[in-house]
Formats: sequence, structure tokens, C-alpha cells
Amino acid sequence: MAIPAQAAAPPKAPSERYHGLDALRGFALLLGVLLHATLAFIPGFTYTGWPIVDNSPSSPLAFAYFVIHLFRMPVFFLLAGFFGRMQYRRLKARGFFKERSKRILLPLLFGTLLVLPMNVILIAVVLGIKDPVTSLVPARAIVPIPLAHLWFLWVLYWLYVAVLVGHKLLGLFRKGGASSPEAGAVERAVGWVCARGLEPVVLALPVAVCLYYFDQWHLWEGLPTPNTDLVPQLPTIVGYAVAFSFGWYLQKNPGTLQGWRRRWVAYVAAAAVVTVATAALGGFDPQSSLVTVDGHLELEPLTGTTKLLCALGYGLAGWLWTLGLVGAALHFFADFSPVRRYIADASYWIYIIHMPLVMALQVVVRNWPVHWALKYPLILAVALPILFLSYHYLVRSTWIGKMLNGRRYPRTLPADPARAQG
Repeated sequence: MAIPAQAAAPPKAPSERYHGLDALRGFALLLGVLLHATLAFIPGFTYTGWPIVDNSPSSPLAFAYFVIHLFRMPVFFLLAGFFGRMQYRRLKARGFFKERSKRILLPLLFGTLLVLPMNVILIAVVLGIKDPVTSLVPARAIVPIPLAHLWFLWVLYWLYVAVLVGHKLLGLFRKGGASSPEAGAVERAVGWVCARGLEPVVLALPVAVCLYYFDQWHLWEGLPTPNTDLVPQLPTIVGYAVAFSFGWYLQKNPGTLQGWRRRWVAYVAAAAVVTVATAALGGFDPQSSLVTVDGHLELEPLTGTTKLLCALGYGLAGWLWTLGLVGAALHFFADFSPVRRYIADASYWIYIIHMPLVMALQVVVRNWPVHWALKYPLILAVALPILFLSYHYLVRSTWIGKMLNGRRYPRTLPADPARAQG
């Protein structure tokens, strides 16, 4: 009875929606643990740079990786833009810059100094090389500083800076919330697209164009991850800037989200079809794309019509998944849940520190004469409890928790903020 009443009252709608989006943001980060745990089992993935190879390869895990990689970061950057505008409205420019610097740059510095060295040491042991950093950085890197799985914090921070600079220079949001004529024209154009349900196609086009013209692109690279370079490639900048900017727009125009909520099943079904078709064109695992170059195996870049169709399919599938998952989160997780809120709070810490533990477990099981269907769940069954316990006892109510979550929380499940306010 309470849910329809909230839906009928406009002032209550935003808080109802935000519970679902907050849960989805945490889910996107936790999927990173599942994603990275698959890498040792993907046939041929060692040729993309992953150093650990399991003796029980898995095409199903390869396809799971492909699907997760399609939408995980677009979802995250969309929600970062959405929640970022909320913070900007509350804190204004100076406070927003200070708060984002604390919660993005400090964790990046923490992870770079404490977590990434563990990755490097482990890789050096596995590969038996003396200089793992130099060996693992690709030749096309412009500023070769490996950020590994924390690259998204670097990109996100500069998107926040770009927003602040853009607001200052262009006056997109003036006092009292009034928009400049230019911003109004852009919003009307985006609103026209959203009103006709064209978001997946329009949002996919910039990504597809950049991927098509990106030299040496192969499907399994997706949007090139700037994990070894401080200067992202153009498809990465465009893809995640589009997602972030659209999330910023959605926070000001949240009515669009209700359409996604109604159509989430159609979006997910269409995403599944486009995903399978794209994978069929480009190969269901990296092993199928290997070619011999100068006596050694490499992933073959896509060319011609196949490259064009894969680029279009990759962009479209990613956005169909994104819209479908946002709609599903709004549909199923509209109400407050202390468990989901706790998991969302923990997800940031878990993602930052998970990599050395996951890699170590992959090393332990890689030569076991056991099927991947037992090894992969075992890695998660060991890693996730350790990661959650570390958050509960070492982070949640400490200064680290304040850095990551914005405040210290007690070691209990969160209370419903609506009830706390009376």
C-alpha cells in the first residue's frame, strides 16, 4: 500500500528511485570482482596481457566476461553523472570539487601506493620477470603509468573537473537553476530523443564511430581500458564522457527513467539478441581470433564490414544492457533495503582491494586437476567473505570508511533514512 502512495506523490519519487540506482552502482562495482576472477579461465586471454592461465579454460566464462564488460562501466559512469549532479546541487562548485577530490583522488592514491604494488609483485613472481611494470605497459601508451583496475577513478575525476570548468566557462547552470539558451537547446534535443525511445541508438553511435576508426581494435578489447596509461584513448574518453553526461542530464530530467522502468524487459531482451549476434561476428572467445604474427600468436584486429558491424553491435548492446539494468533496478529495488545499502557501501572498498586476492587465488588453483566449474566459484567463495569482513572490521567505522563513504558508519545494518527523518 505504501509503494503506490509514494509513486503518486511527486516529492517522494526521487528518493524511491535513488535506492534502486544506489544498489545498481554497488552491483556494478562488485561485478568487477566476478569479472576479474574469470580472466584466468578465458581461452586465449593471455594474449591481451593477463598473466595467469588456468589449465581448465572456459568458453562460458569467456562469454560472461564479454557480457559484463559491455555494460559495467557504462552503467557506472551513467550513475556517477547522475549522483554527481546531486552532489553538485547540494555542495556547489567549491564544495563539490573538495568532496570529489577526497573521495576519488585519495582512494586512487591509496590504491596506487598500497594495492597496485601487490599486483606487480605477484605478476613478477608468476611471469618470472624482473621489471613487470615495463614489460606489461603497451608500446602505444603515451604516459605509461599503470593504474590497473583503478583507472576508472582517474577518468572519473577528470570528468568531474571537466564539468566544473564547463559550468564556469559556458554558464550552463546559472543562479536559481536557470539554464543558458545553449544548454536549453541541448536539453530539448536530448528530451526529443528520449521521448521517442531512441536513447540506445543515439548513445551507441559515438561509441561505434570511435571504435570503428580506432586502429588495431578487436572485439575483446571493447572500449580500450586505460589501465596502463594516464592518457585514455579516444573511444574511452568519448564512451564514458557520453555516459557521464547523460547521467548528469537524467538527474535534472528524471522522468526519462520511468520509461526505462516500464521497458526494462524489452531492453534486456534486445540486448541479449544484439550481444549474441555481435559475439558471433567477432568470436565467442579470444582463442578464435588468434593469428600468427612474426612467429607468435596475437589477437587479430577487426577490419572492413566485420569491424563496422561489431562496433555498431558493441555500442548498441552496451547501451541496451545499461538502460535495461537501470530500469530493472528501479522496478525491483525501489524501496530501501538495509542489506542492499550495506553492500553498496562496501562495494567501493571491495573493488579497490580485491585484485591481489583474486589473482593470488587464481595462482593457487591454476594447476589443480579440477574443472573450472568448481575452481571459479571457489575463488569467489573464498575472496568475497574475506573482502566483506575486511570492510566490516577495518573500514566501515574508521577513517578509511569516512574517505570512501563520506562518513563513518556503525558496524550495523543501515537504518531507513526516511524513518530516521520521521
